[in-house]
Amino acid sequence: MAQEVDLNLADLMSRALHLAKEHIHSDTSLSDSLNVLVAGGTGTGKSTLINVVFGAEVARTGQGAPITQQIKSYSQGGLIIYDTKGLELKDFEATKQEIANFLEGMHQKEAKDQIHIAWLCIQEPARRIQEGEVELYGLLKAHQVPTIVTITKAQQDKDDKGEKFSSVVQACFELEEAHLQRVRALEVEDDEGEIKPIMGIDKLMEKTQALLAEGQKAAFKRKQKYDLKLRRQQCKEDAHKAIVGYTTGAATIGATPIPFSDFALLAPTQIAMIVHISKIYGLELSQSMAEQLLAVFAGVLGVGYAVRAAVGGVLKFIPVAGSVLGGMISATAAAGTTALVGKAFVAYLDANIEDLEGAIKDFNAKVFQKYLDMVKAIKSYV
Repeated sequence: MAQEVDLNLADLMSRALHLAKEHIHSDTSLSDSLNVLVAGGTGTGKSTLINVVFGAEVARTGQGAPITQQIKSYSQGGLIIYDTKGLELKDFEATKQEIANFLEGMHQKEAKDQIHIAWLCIQEPARRIQEGEVELYGLLKAHQVPTIVTITKAQQDKDDKGEKFSSVVQACFELEEAHLQRVRALEVEDDEGEIKPIMGIDKLMEKTQALLAEGQKAAFKRKQKYDLKLRRQQCKEDAHKAIVGYTTGAATIGATPIPFSDFALLAPTQIAMIVHISKIYGLELSQSMAEQLLAVFAGVLGVGYAVRAAVGGVLKFIPVAGSVLGGMISATAAAGTTALVGKAFVAYLDANIEDLEGAIKDFNAKVFQKYLDMVKAIKSYV
């Protein structure tokens, strides 16, 4: 049956992709591919739809038990279709989560490899919209995937009261006409012997073409978003390792039994940490700027160590009697304050990663106090 549909998919996709690129002049990351996710309940005819679109039985079809047990892909002429497992009430949450995980994974790929458009299949004969279908549509919308709600097995739009099922679907999902299409992927012969031919496939492809530019733009935006997400995660991980190293060094300095020597040595150690963390985030700090930042940190923390290398004054500290005991407490204080400085600084850079230079210019005691309170509340920010 599928072979009877007169569709030149390679030509169709070529024209669609050309038009999409005309709408996105500056994006050189796009390629000649269109990636479609097909989702919906079990028995809605997803596999049959895929077969008729490709003009061959690429996806197994059948009656009885669900055929598609995992997400599979089929490709031809620049078109790649991902076929999801059918939604079933007994394992709906697991299937939805599988689709969500799939989308998350795809979003982290290059824009050309992401899902550009989805077809959400709802079968007409049942004449009802399942709660799972509504949730799945919400999932696709949350992931900013342009979606065409595809009413499958179309035979009779109006019921005995004259109400159109397509109108019910359109109202439920609040769809524009461009995001709704009735299709029949197989010829159907009724009891009177009348044959209803395949229909709606060409319209579905036309609407898919029209949404391609929107879909690829969304993919490009997601790529930028996920690149930033991965960069932030990597920066935090690298900064955490640096903080651990400098905290250990600060504790060693603080543990010395020589009174006050730890204070004189601690400031350069923390300045080095500030410069190091900044480099991890791609920000080059001058020595003087790092010293200014440390002065802000010291002023807010009010801890008992001198920052002679960075600040003109000396913060007062009353040592505990006994150099050994004093050294033990000083080691704890040195490590603790160094860790707080590092974590609060990382929190600030992470929150302002898109404009680090501007963020450093705006840095002040009030700002540092905010992020210091944040890391104290979280206890383990990085």
